[in-house]
Amino acid sequence: MKIVNTQLLPQDRKVQFHAGISNRILLADDGMGYTLTKTVIQPSAGRLFQQYKNHLESCYCVSGRATLTDAKTGEEHAVGPDVTYVLDEHDGHWFEAHEETTLICVFNPPLTGRETHDADGSYPVPYTGFKSPVYDVKRVPIEQVTANDYNPNSVAPPEMELLETSIWEDGYTQPVVVVYDAENDKYVVIDGFHRYCVLRDSKRVNEREQGMLPVVCLDKEMHDRMASTIRHNRARGTHNIELMSTIVAELVEMGKGDRWICQHIGMSPDELLRLKQITGVAALFQNEDFSASWDAEDFEEAMQDET
Repeated sequence: MKIVNTQLLPQDRKVQFHAGISNRILLADDGMGYTLTKTVIQPSAGRLFQQYKNHLESCYCVSGRATLTDAKTGEEHAVGPDVTYVLDEHDGHWFEAHEETTLICVFNPPLTGRETHDADGSYPVPYTGFKSPVYDVKRVPIEQVTANDYNPNSVAPPEMELLETSIWEDGYTQPVVVVYDAENDKYVVIDGFHRYCVLRDSKRVNEREQGMLPVVCLDKEMHDRMASTIRHNRARGTHNIELMSTIVAELVEMGKGDRWICQHIGMSPDELLRLKQITGVAALFQNEDFSASWDAEDFEEAMQDET
């Protein structure tokens, strides 16, 4: 059960727009499947055109006096206390408040919270249900963060010095990607090991940041953690062949086939074969489940078999 006092809504749920203010009582993150708002429209806004192309909306008038005009037919409707208008066909309409008018509005799909009207009078494409981790950056004590033991990325000392200087001059501009190990109450680094090292080893950076590291958390199993680390690193860095072979061998031991490995860490079958040949690690050959003829056409079926 939730109890929401509109008078006590946080500022980020009070959205000012050209016609007045929209108090966002329920949003997508509240998990109800719809948005509930208290919207107050001022008469100084004049005649407003709106058309929610991406949402359905119903509005109940609590107080005030306004005119609603159907943009398609030109038909006018008086809006006042206890009147509800339902835009069940994404109806384009004109709304003109003749005095301060308060509406209780329901939107489906739900809003994320900061939407304002586009030039065509609509809200942007609705919430998809996915929220990138970067929107939930938090600060955690450096003592609670630990490195993983499988990161195959390496940075030379001069680049590490430059990274420390960059963080000192500009601050942390990218969070460290971690997973939370509840058993040990630790945040394990997925990506950003060297940014983590700067805070751990640089006295001046540590003191300025008060020993707190900006992180975003992923919810991943071990094999997915490894794949995430390699995906991040391969996009921009060099890799230690020995560590790469170790992590691939561990994925093989976990039962992940060659197709899964190639798909999830961005490695082609030829690259994986070369890694096996260069390292000579016997464990890597125990799961050779594709041949030179393997292509994208049978990929989906093979992936289903492996999972």
